Amino acid sequence: MATRRSTKLLSALALALAACGLSTATTQSTEVAQVSTASSVVPFGDITSGNSKCIVGNPNKYLTGKDANWIWDNVMNKYVPGFTNLIFDQLVTNNGSLNYCVRWGTEQKLSKSVASKFQAMLTSQINLWNDWLAGYDCWPFEKIDISIVGFAVKDTGLLDWNDDSLGKIYEGILDDEGSPKCPDECYKHQGQAKSADTSACQGKPFDMSLWPSDKFGEGEIGAGGDWGQRIEVNEMLNAMVQEQMRVLLHEIGHGFGLPEL
Repeated sequence: MATRRSTKLLSALALALAACGLSTATTQSTEVAQVSTASSVVPFGDITSGNSKCIVGNPNKYLTGKDANWIWDNVMNKYVPGFTNLIFDQLVTNNGSLNYCVRWGTEQKLSKSVASKFQAMLTSQINLWNDWLAGYDCWPFEKIDISIVGFAVKDTGLLDWNDDSLGKIYEGILDDEGSPKCPDECYKHQGQAKSADTSACQGKPFDMSLWPSDKFGEGEIGAGGDWGQRIEVNEMLNAMVQEQMRVLLHEIGHGFGLPEL
């Protein structure tokens, strides 16, 4: 099982995103064959490990090993250590899965037909990141499983369904800015805990939040971290048909520990 040393895989993410952009990276991922372990990995250099070993690569595409070390030493290593509950950590704790709460932070109405697509949307986007991780440095998860376990709204009248078929519905639980949230007692990482006490939760505990909301600052359309992703609601809804949702992908990257680049 991976340990927290796997956060060094952020260097691989930094290579993929900073050097070539996720669009190019994803294109490359469709062209690779099976390498070393059972995982289908995205090579950005020579694979230097042998069979049945953790995959180790020597970068020679997009940038060099020297460049990669500089990125880690001068950017990632200064930013990452202060965070103890990145997506890496949560995935290790949960054996490759994440539970989400949806915070519907807008007065727009939400139909069940649209809401039912959120789980598949999150699954596809977070696995675009995981494609770059599988197998490297013994990262054990070839696919990340996402489950939506709750919806938080100011008023259930904004929804056109009222059962728990898409997850428990929470009404009127608000944060300091008046935006709906799922109960704190259901948040598995309250206070950046590895696994907080959720015994008082009357629904299913969650790891992260997807927070579609009205614009929350001048020019702001996204924010992200180890707590989840906040996205301007129209940006998210309009982008759902796209294979790569740029804003959502960017904010997920912050959850893996990538700073603004």
